[in-house]
Amino acid sequence: MTALLMSALAAAGFSLASLLALFGRELGARGRSYATAAAAGILLSLAFVDLFPEGLEIAAEPAISGFVAGFVFLFLTESLFRVHTHHSAEEPMHKHALGPFILGLAIHNLADGFVLGVGARAEAVTSWVIGIGILVHQVPVGISLAAVLTAARATRARVAWITVSLGLAIPIAAGLTILLPSPGDGALGFLTGAAGGVLAYVGAAHLLPEARSEYLGRATGAIFAATFVATTIGLMTILGD
Repeated sequence: MTALLMSALAAAGFSLASLLALFGRELGARGRSYATAAAAGILLSLAFVDLFPEGLEIAAEPAISGFVAGFVFLFLTESLFRVHTHHSAEEPMHKHALGPFILGLAIHNLADGFVLGVGARAEAVTSWVIGIGILVHQVPVGISLAAVLTAARATRARVAWITVSLGLAIPIAAGLTILLPSPGDGALGFLTGAAGGVLAYVGAAHLLPEARSEYLGRATGAIFAATFVATTIGLMTILGD
């Protein structure tokens, strides 16, 4: 019961942060550039400071394979199908840019739900500590989603649908983990590494170029660097699992 409660709270924290996109639809090019740069900093920090190291701790070789597979899979998919992600200043972010980003967050949220489900089998105090850690951890993830949805100028209906779907992934994964046998360390390490690879590709190949194409200014780079460093420090301290 603790895992389901904490997963619901984590989903709520993620969703509330993501719904900030509803208030940012009218941002100009400069505002979208700053928001996208901040999202890139958050995602790259999550990929390299949180997900990939966590995968290595679970199962090193599968995590490395998963990271490479996630990164290369998105690159080949875009290359083979010639999906483009850039646009002119008058056009919103292309809809295909959202696909890999949402996929990466879906894997990420499913992994967090799995961790909560596994934590339910631990001592009560340990379970609550894990739950609080994931709840706090989900807030910057939701903010990154809000920034990208704002840059994409998503409709209110689309913002709500994406936010609710990704939020529900957390309690669904937690519930299934409680009911079903847990996957082995190899599978979990691979999936965690793959989530890191996907988010690393989205941050480096999508969001950073997108931020610079929206508005080319020194502040964009400064915001990316500051967000990346701040999120990294947070993940290594108060946001750490």
